[in-house]
Amino acid sequence: MRNFKKIFTYTLVDLVHHKSFYIMLFISICFVLLLKGCYKGDYTVNGQHVSGNAVAWNASIIAFHIVSAGSLLIALLLSLGVFKRDKDDGSAAYMLSKPISRFEYVCGKIAGIWAVSFLFMFVLHVTIVIITYVNTGGLMPGYLWASLMCSLNVFFMVALVSLLSLILPDFAAAFVSLGIVAIGYISDIIYKVAQSDLLKTALGAMQNHVSWWRIAWPKVCALQLSAESLIDQSNYPFMGAVHPAVNVCIYCGVVLTIFIARFSREEL
Repeated sequence: MRNFKKIFTYTLVDLVHHKSFYIMLFISICFVLLLKGCYKGDYTVNGQHVSGNAVAWNASIIAFHIVSAGSLLIALLLSLGVFKRDKDDGSAAYMLSKPISRFEYVCGKIAGIWAVSFLFMFVLHVTIVIITYVNTGGLMPGYLWASLMCSLNVFFMVALVSLLSLILPDFAAAFVSLGIVAIGYISDIIYKVAQSDLLKTALGAMQNHVSWWRIAWPKVCALQLSAESLIDQSNYPFMGAVHPAVNVCIYCGVVLTIFIARFSREEL
């Protein structure tokens, strides 16, 4: 455990030390601050009066999804080629020359990258909660719990990119990782739209037939949509009998196990 903490701390400090991390965080916070305009005044939609608080609530949920999805890109950038760079510059050999197992090294590095990526996302979500409270006086207690749930998606992206970038060129690893996530987003968004009352009536029994691969695919988007239900206290109709959080946890375990087995055979 002590060695794990050392690798974790070293990775955390190394990533946070880069100025690019703070530049990306500053730009993202500035983007979130633009939401302040949605909290002022009243609006008229299709001739009906809509209060600023109602618009602010919906804007906060939209911002939640944008930040959660954007954080996956941050996790990809932070994870891309990390282990390969450590191998090429001798950092991995230096670390493992000490009484540190490869298992501890891999877990410490991935945990450090995940912590920085999740911190990025969590800070932005906290900023949205603060803006909402200051401008409307309303608390969104489920917002931060939803952010914690989405941390599973961040971990999955970190583990997946780390594995693929070890065996593929960086561009290919990024392309495949984004492809896996994008397919999940498209599939789950289509499924959610199909659950609307209008489409249920139009499609009838057809909407109950879902391909097995869509049920088994990594439920990154479904987990994000399920996290939204913690904010608005709704019921999200996810695909299949397995909750998206369980699905993503299983994939995290599988990818991490494959990565550890692959890295244990690497020549340093």
